[in-house]
Amino acid sequence: MDIKNQKEKILIVLSNDIYIRNYIKTSALLSLEKDFDCHFIANCDITIRQELENKPNFHGYYQVSELMKIRHQKIFDTLMYRFRLKSSSFAFRILRQTPNFRAVLSYGPKNRAHLRLLKWMVMKPYLIIQRLLLSVDVVYDCYLNFLKKFIEPNKELRNYIHQNDYGLVIFPSSAYDVDGIDVVTICNARNMKSLFLVDNWDNLSSKSILWQKPSHICVWGEQSRNHAVDIQDFDPTRVSLLGTPRFDKYFEQRNQDIASHFNFRYILFVGTALNFNEERALTVIDEILEKNKESWGHLKLIYRPHPWRQNHIAVKESYGKNIITDPQILLANNDKSTKHQPNLDYYAGLLHNAEFLVGGLTTMLIEGLIFHKQFLAIAHDDKKLISNMRNAWDYFEHFKGLDSVASLKFSFNENDMEATMIDCWTQRESIDKSQIDKDRQWYLYHDENKYKDRLVKCVNKIL
Repeated sequence: MDIKNQKEKILIVLSNDIYIRNYIKTSALLSLEKDFDCHFIANCDITIRQELENKPNFHGYYQVSELMKIRHQKIFDTLMYRFRLKSSSFAFRILRQTPNFRAVLSYGPKNRAHLRLLKWMVMKPYLIIQRLLLSVDVVYDCYLNFLKKFIEPNKELRNYIHQNDYGLVIFPSSAYDVDGIDVVTICNARNMKSLFLVDNWDNLSSKSILWQKPSHICVWGEQSRNHAVDIQDFDPTRVSLLGTPRFDKYFEQRNQDIASHFNFRYILFVGTALNFNEERALTVIDEILEKNKESWGHLKLIYRPHPWRQNHIAVKESYGKNIITDPQILLANNDKSTKHQPNLDYYAGLLHNAEFLVGGLTTMLIEGLIFHKQFLAIAHDDKKLISNMRNAWDYFEHFKGLDSVASLKFSFNENDMEATMIDCWTQRESIDKSQIDKDRQWYLYHDENKYKDRLVKCVNKIL
């Protein structure tokens, strides 16, 4: 008998370009493909196709209808509101989805303010009534059951999985995926095991409740395991610490001599996806850099906005005498395309050679911790947007406890920015690397093994 046919068959379902970048391009699945008979199928919306289609066991694409996406979204929103007390991040998401009078008047073209006001006058009472009704148990149960009646698992996925005898179906997930709910529903009906690889730090605490749960789930770290158990109601035995493949290489690179992308010393400003007035923060920092030129020399700041930020202001090449935008991200940010996936190989040199990091509350602070960098977290209220960084700090569940991380410093208003930046500058070379690793481990697990080997070990345990 052929050796390959003796291996356990595993199906890997990929629903988004970001999972091609994070799992295929990082070679995170290579050990799995070596030890098991791995097959692949993908959502037709994926545009990064070459690496996937080159695999010998790639079996094509499936399509999720827009109608089914809308139906699933209603369920996700209903569950998020119903279980809003389980996570303060849910409450923040609800707050951001609620029409805000201040934003109606100040955000957007002035000549359309009357139209936004009219929409606010209609939508606000509707949302209030809807949420009051969902707080009644009988109404909630009837409404949720009504929504679920119209959910049909994807026929292409179902037919393909039914035709094959898989020992396990693996799904990289944001915990907010239509495809993921379908995968679990199909697997449960066939008594097949399923595994979610939770892709991001906040996914289990900030999106919604998984109303169909996989057999097993892999998470970033201890904090995420708590979110899986306390918020998503997973049995602790069904949750494994795995870290993330997109950062795995950094643990080797941080000890290497990596060439800088720039021929000058710089602070790295990492932007946030949330709609926040980063431009104002950049103006303040430029003034601080100019004021401290004598002691800091010709120190610059590299601004790296989030590639998919919600801020609608076009990114500029420069923000003052001392601030330039990272050329790698400039064009991608201005076209707002989520199809663009920044090259992960670029990040190591950018992070490694920075004097320290500054920016809004973002996953990039974890990357800064991996490279043993001081991080100045901006938690300002911009007095304009609900999604400002002060609210992000007050509400987001996954940010809780970060103020106890030794290498993180916080600025809560513009007045303390200069003193905090000076602290980061003076302490940047005397930080305790072992303590940083210890602090980071709570949020992002890492051990002596590579991600691809930790994944194989986890799969062997499941099977």
